[in-house]
Amino acid sequence: MASRHTKRWAVGALVVLLVGVAAGTWWLLRPGPPTAETLKESLELAATGGDRVLRDPMRPLTPGPRVLLFALDGVGATEFHQAVSEHASGSIHALLGPERGEYLFAHGFAVPGALSILPSTTVAAWASVYTGQPPARTGVPGNEWFARDEVRFYAPAPVSVHAKEDVLHTFTDGLVGNALKVPTLFELADVRAFVSLAHVYRGADLFTTPEPITAADLLVDFARGLVGDPDVERETYAELDRESVDHLLEALGQHGIPRLQVVYFPGVDLYTHVVREPLEQQRRYVREVLDPLVGRVLDAYAQAGVLDDTYVLFVSDHGHTPVLGDDRHALSAQGDDEPTTVLERVGFRLRPMKLEVEPQARDFQAVAAYQGAMAYVYLADRSTCPEPGQRCDWSRPPRWEEDVLPVARAFHRANMTGEGAADMKGALDLIFARAGRPVSEDAPPFQVFDGEGLVPLREYLAAHPRPDLLNLAERMEHLGAGPLGHRAGDVLLLTRTGLERPISERYYFAGHYRSWHGSPSAQDSRVTFVVARRGEEGAQVRARVEPVVGPQPSLLHVTPLVRELLGTH
Repeated sequence: MASRHTKRWAVGALVVLLVGVAAGTWWLLRPGPPTAETLKESLELAATGGDRVLRDPMRPLTPGPRVLLFALDGVGATEFHQAVSEHASGSIHALLGPERGEYLFAHGFAVPGALSILPSTTVAAWASVYTGQPPARTGVPGNEWFARDEVRFYAPAPVSVHAKEDVLHTFTDGLVGNALKVPTLFELADVRAFVSLAHVYRGADLFTTPEPITAADLLVDFARGLVGDPDVERETYAELDRESVDHLLEALGQHGIPRLQVVYFPGVDLYTHVVREPLEQQRRYVREVLDPLVGRVLDAYAQAGVLDDTYVLFVSDHGHTPVLGDDRHALSAQGDDEPTTVLERVGFRLRPMKLEVEPQARDFQAVAAYQGAMAYVYLADRSTCPEPGQRCDWSRPPRWEEDVLPVARAFHRANMTGEGAADMKGALDLIFARAGRPVSEDAPPFQVFDGEGLVPLREYLAAHPRPDLLNLAERMEHLGAGPLGHRAGDVLLLTRTGLERPISERYYFAGHYRSWHGSPSAQDSRVTFVVARRGEEGAQVRARVEPVVGPQPSLLHVTPLVRELLGTH
């Protein structure tokens, strides 16, 4: 008899095919009618869902404690704590138990002051969570980025482009995991590991996901931003999280409980971006949608008799800062007086804001990639491609005087006076730049451009203290300085943002939204990092955690902590 998953995805494939043909459109948004090749690809991807065994045979189920990691996209530390404390009858509250002091619960410990990486955005942060390495080493520096060593634009969570191919390939082919240049948690721990829906699953034994097309459609709709509808339907996003748990529980029933399980919830982040009163609504989502789903998974562990032997982690990648969803505050990729306009008016041939560009447009000299509160600008050595139609040698670094400095100055003028892009006046907090190096060498750290030249960041902060930008110097080094630091661009722009500023003074690189993130501000940066174990005293849990995370905890400590809890360090 066919399983529920087999029936669901067979029907899903048929529906996608019929709707696509009847509407005269195609889900990949390719021009012209569907060819036999695109038809086959569509059916294969539409039918991909449910269980996907990544190792055959799976690794043996070895004895020892288990780890269950709930990955809560976009749920900041404050919002998580408030949501749980306001829901005393909920599953998470029951697991943690009553509070026993600051950051301490009867059966759990909330790591105080844990920070995201920079940029505090989804794909870059989760890449660091599942490797323990910063972006300059993982090779995954954002939601989208340009790899000059490959002359390729990546958009597994698109912001400036409206294309779903990389989203689909993330779920079907492991695009993000394949882009990583360092080992993953699942490879390092080397225990039976299952992953539900997450961007990174390379090295795991089993991957479960709802229909990839559904997730991809949501992410592409997200990339377009608000489109005029003031009422956002929560169920659209909640259904993605619920379907994910349905698949996970069926997989656990079929394959048993692994030593390591990751359960990823993306719906809460997507919803927070577009809903009115985003922080209040995020707390409601945690209470009313995520808490029952967490309870279902915990119940499955309890029924299998393994919950008492399981460390349960709640980890998020970033927080959210409310913003205004209008043209003045959204620094978009299209239109006049936007950041892209600055590059074009300086004389650079800009790469079209598309995932793939036509052969005749591959003579670009500049590339932009958006990360919410940050934007990366990649520049070519224009001496290798001075004439239209000539392709640049992207393995060579841009020249400081002829390529980088004109762009840094142009953005500084736009920020100070509105020259070249009126909407950018007053939108930027800091402009970073650096003299490039070949991609075969470690990239140097970013420095602050003060309008005339470069100032080392630590020197700049000594003269201009910025306690609102948390651990800025070290986190910027983790982003830009290293073997793959060149993937964060040659000029980096940071908007004015943070709860410390009035909402009218907060800006972001994207379409129109009601909240964003990506900055070093406290609201964007302080993440949920909670460890619990039923039947174990919170003080004992804290004693296990603190030696691993140390005095400056961050998402870089998740992988070493999981390995410690599993006993595989």
